[in-house]
This record gives sequence, structure tokens and C-alpha cells, in this order.
Amino acid sequence: PQVVDAVTSAQTPESLEAVLEFLDFKDASTSILQERFLYACGFASHPSEMLLKSLTEKFKGDVASEEIRETLVIVMGALIRKLCDREGCKLPAVVEAKRLILNRLEKAKKDDNVQMYLLALKNALLPEAIPVLLKYAESGEGPISSLAASALQRYDPSFLTKEVKETMNRIYHQTRKVHEKTVRTTAAAIILNSNPSYMEVKNILLSIGELPMEMNKYMLSMIQDILHFEMPSSKTVWQVLKDMRAHNYDRFSKMGSSSAYTGYITRGPDVSSTYSLDILYSGSGILRRSNMNIHVFDRNAELHAIQVVIEAQGLESIIAATPDEGEENLDSFAGMSAILFDFQLRPVTFFQGYGDLMSKMLSATGDPMNVVKGLVLLTDFLQEIQLQSGPTASAEFMGGLAIDISGGMEFSLWYRESKTNVKNRVAVFIAGNTEVDSFFVKTGMETTLEAETALDFISTVQFSQYPFLVCMQMDRVDSPFRTHMTKYESLPSGRRYTARRGKAATLAGNEYPLHQENSNMCKKVFGAKSDSAGGWF
Repeated sequence: PQVVDAVTSAQTPESLEAVLEFLDFKDASTSILQERFLYACGFASHPSEMLLKSLTEKFKGDVASEEIRETLVIVMGALIRKLCDREGCKLPAVVEAKRLILNRLEKAKKDDNVQMYLLALKNALLPEAIPVLLKYAESGEGPISSLAASALQRYDPSFLTKEVKETMNRIYHQTRKVHEKTVRTTAAAIILNSNPSYMEVKNILLSIGELPMEMNKYMLSMIQDILHFEMPSSKTVWQVLKDMRAHNYDRFSKMGSSSAYTGYITRGPDVSSTYSLDILYSGSGILRRSNMNIHVFDRNAELHAIQVVIEAQGLESIIAATPDEGEENLDSFAGMSAILFDFQLRPVTFFQGYGDLMSKMLSATGDPMNVVKGLVLLTDFLQEIQLQSGPTASAEFMGGLAIDISGGMEFSLWYRESKTNVKNRVAVFIAGNTEVDSFFVKTGMETTLEAETALDFISTVQFSQYPFLVCMQMDRVDSPFRTHMTKYESLPSGRRYTARRGKAATLAGNEYPLHQENSNMCKKVFGAKSDSAGGWF
């Protein structure tokens, strides 16, 4: 698998030809290698039209594994966006791939096929796909509606027209039909993150108190997070809060365990990184959706580094609870979806249907399910500059990443407890070389950086009482890193002067702070566990 990663990351016509000759998409037994190849294509730093054309031809042909077929079209969506970002939207291969995805989506009858093409559009972020996504967000059922809404959430606010905001308002306020909580909260997030008007914010605030109990708490947390983190819409929210009908004790004292929180991992003058954790429960205390995001910002750009979403539905029957409004007929389901470096990966399913759920519960090992594992080319940059004084200057940077993202969901009827665990393991290596070559001397500097870290997101729910106890934890383990720097000069005579410096250290692990309410709840959860550890009597 590592050789497939490396050959694909070479990104030359010869390497592409070699790997396509090696892989047989008609053979399901090599699906692991096929998936590694496709993900390496999705992370390509400078993809070619030839690569997209080759994948389109493979998609049109015979593919033995349905999962590989789904991954193929998802990667095609990512390549469309990358080529369009490089002003390649009118290339024949890009035009053909866009037409293929949109036409196949229009003709799709099965829900699985609809979701597959929606995932491709979620990666492609085509402006012409917005009306299609609006249609599925408002009129689709269950996971399809949720997926279309989450795809719209990824667009830059400048693309979210008046029509988009009107549709999101209809979904949130359920003007035309009843929607699930996951779709309504996503619609609210889109409204609040796209320059909302005074009345849009006011209507959302006035709805708090009329919603299902856990959704009340979630929306309240979302509003408080906007104010706490001073997001762009916070000024409008503060204006609305001057109205006592929107801002009063009755509205802001709603009970529940759902929450939304944003904080800084690092904050500096040039680069900042944020993390956000939000978690939504059903009224019976069962996880509905947990969402972890990490964003990186510099002065000019934003990178969605990681998103891991765990969704569950239709689990109320296990504990004989009553489903929330609009969710009475949902099938039992739990799964995980991830975004890595702005690239939506193929979602994985923990279980589908009541029978599958019961068999997984009886045979559960507690082992996490892998979402993505592989080597990723982070950067591949080379530039040469002819200086006015004559010498040539060059700069070369290369970076690679080894990543392993996995997640699991455990459910115990005996202890009336559920636990979700998302593990993110990352190792990174970056090498850079800057050099100036004149006629009589060559001088330069080489630098390397190596680092390794792991980030775990754990949520524990005890639903033996109401309000149920919920504890969220976001932990980073000890993280070693090493840097090396070499300065060198060489003369025509062959003499070479070299100076080396290096540094190795370990960043101590830590648990990232969330809101105070979560800290109080965690004390109760782990206090209850220690109290019950003494035995039966």
C-alpha cells in the first residue's frame, strides 16, 4: 500500500500509467490498494487533466467493488474543484466529469446512488450545483436531506444567494414540511454564518423554546458560541439581544445536554488554528450527531484540516423511548464521515438496520473502525529565480503526512451508557532547501521538521436518569518533534563549509478546555463511575 501511495504521489504521466496498469478495478480482492490509489489522487497537490480523464473512464467501466465505485466518483469531485481553482473549469475532462455527475444524479433512483453523487458535489463545490443541492435539502428524506445541507454548508458565503437563505429559513422553521433536527440545525448554521439579517437572527432566537428539548439547548449553545468566539454575525446577535422578547430568562435557561463550543489550538500573528466540538442528542439521551472540526488560518487563506462527524438515528426502540418529532420512522443507523484537508472521504457505516445493530451489539469488540489510513503528499514546491545580479536562487519544499483516522461507537444496555471515540493519528515530515548559485560560490540552507501527534475526541453519555449525564473530552497525547538545519557553502576549488544545528523536544499532552458546564458534568460522570466500582453492596 505504501508503494501505491508513493507512486501515485509522483504525479507524472508515467507513474499514473504504471499504477493504472498494476491495479485491476474488476478484481475486488485488491480493493485496499485501489482505495489507497484513489485517496492519493484526491490529495494530489497539482492534479492533471489526464488524471481526471483516467478516473472518469474507470468509473464508466466495470468496477467490482461498490465501495470503490463510490470512492471513484467522490475523488472525481475533489479533482474537479482543484482543477477549477487553477482556472481549468473549461478543460474537456472537467466539463465531461461535471456533466456525468449532474446527469447521473438527476437519473438516480436508489438512495445509495443519490448519496454517492451528492458526496461528489460536496467535494466539487460547483456554483451550478447549488439549485440541485437546495432541492435535495428541502425535499429529500433523512440522510439525503442532511447530506445536501452539509454540502451547502461548505460553500463560501458569497455563493449563498437570497434563494439559498430563503430555503434554509423554510427548512429551519419547517414552513413546508417537518425536518429532522440534524437538517434544521445545519440550516440554522448556514443562515448564521452567511451575513444574516436582523430579522433572520431574531426569528431563530424567538424559535428557542418552541423546539424539541435537546434542540433548544443546542441552538442556545450555538448562539452563545457565536458571541463567545466573536464570529462575524455576533454584532447582529447582540443587536437582537437588546429586545427582551428574544433575550429573557425563560428562553436562555433551557435544560439539556447538547452543546456547541469553539476554541483556539494556537493563535499567532501569522497562523491560527481553531477547534470546534458540537454534539446533538435526541430527547431520549441517545447521540444524534457529534461533529469535530479543526481549521487553520493564515493572513490570506483558510484550510479545513479535519472534520469527523458521527451520526446515529432510530435507536430509541432499544431503550423503549419515544422518538422526537419528524424522526418516528427512521431506520436504525450509525456511521462516520470525515473531511481531511478540504477533501470529503467516503463515509463508513457502523450498522444499518435493527438486525445489524443487534448483531453488532452482541458481538462488539470495542475496536474502532478505520476511515482513512495512508501517506499524503502535503506540498511539492520548486521555484527558481534569476537574480538581477546574475546568480540563480532556488527554493524547494516537500512535505508528507502519515495519517490514521478511526472511530467507534459503543452501546451498553446493562450500564445504560453509550460512548463514541474518534482517534486521529498524524505524523508529518517537511524538508526545505533554499540555494543561491553564483559563478564562484554556492551557498544554501536545508531544513527538516518531523512531528508526531494524536488527538482523541471522546463523548460519554449515561442515560439512566434525566437530565442524562454527558461528558466530552478532547485530548492530545505527548507529541515529539525534531528540527534540523544545515548551512553550507562550496567553492570552485572543491572546499565545502558546513554548519549544523538541531533540536528535539516533546510537547506535553493536554486536554483542551470546553465550556464550564461540560467540566461539571464530567466530574459527575467519573464520580458516578468511581462510586459504582466498589462492588455490588
